[in-house]
Amino acid sequence: MLLCVDIGNTSIVLGLYDEKKLVQSFRLQTNIYQTSDEYAIKILSILDNNKINRNDIDGIMISSVVPQLDSVFSTLCKKYFDIDAKFVVPGIRSGINIRIDNPKELGADLLVGAVGAVNKYGAPIIVIDMGTAITLVYVNKDKELLGGAILPGLKTSFNALFQKASKLEEVGIAKPNKVIGRDTVSSIQSGMTYGLASMLDGIIKKMKEEQGEASVVLTGGEARFIITSMEEEAIYDENLLLDGLRILYNKNK
Repeated sequence: MLLCVDIGNTSIVLGLYDEKKLVQSFRLQTNIYQTSDEYAIKILSILDNNKINRNDIDGIMISSVVPQLDSVFSTLCKKYFDIDAKFVVPGIRSGINIRIDNPKELGADLLVGAVGAVNKYGAPIIVIDMGTAITLVYVNKDKELLGGAILPGLKTSFNALFQKASKLEEVGIAKPNKVIGRDTVSSIQSGMTYGLASMLDGIIKKMKEEQGEASVVLTGGEARFIITSMEEEAIYDENLLLDGLRILYNKNK
């Protein structure tokens, strides 16, 4: 079995694969101060609760945008699974040609998302990952990653708003029935859903004007709240990055 680990700034998502089948996935909170032993206790407890034997895991693939945790998880994998984990690093075989000015600057998560999207849905494609930051990546028909755009994540931007505007109350993400809110809560939620959806629609449209038509795929924890408010046709794929990690592992055995 293959364990795929996507280490993000807010969450760590783990997926366990039996060949191409995702058997189990779970999420941990990212904490740069936790040790490999502390993370191992959580992961092994989840595996035990799901009756998964750690000895059945024979490969581990990791994507990380949190450098402080790279050595933590490398140590964890070796100590508790006796496996030298593979990391997504510059130059890894991916089937994607990186055509940005400095390929080494490309985040591991962006490459993983592009790999998953191209292999599952073809190219050209625009890949949108909604997390702490919202990233958009354009891959053309020749499987060349040309670049993209980066925006503050939904929670990131609105948490800043709540901190700076003392009279605005913090609210949960929800789609109101109408764009025009009748109170503070529904007005904020309108901005969260319809506002962000319109912003994504606008960027997608401009990308297509520059490069031509492309499919669109969204992933990330908040994407499911936004996609129903978008005018652009898009696919929601909750496990896109985990699938991308699985594909990368098989390309780099």
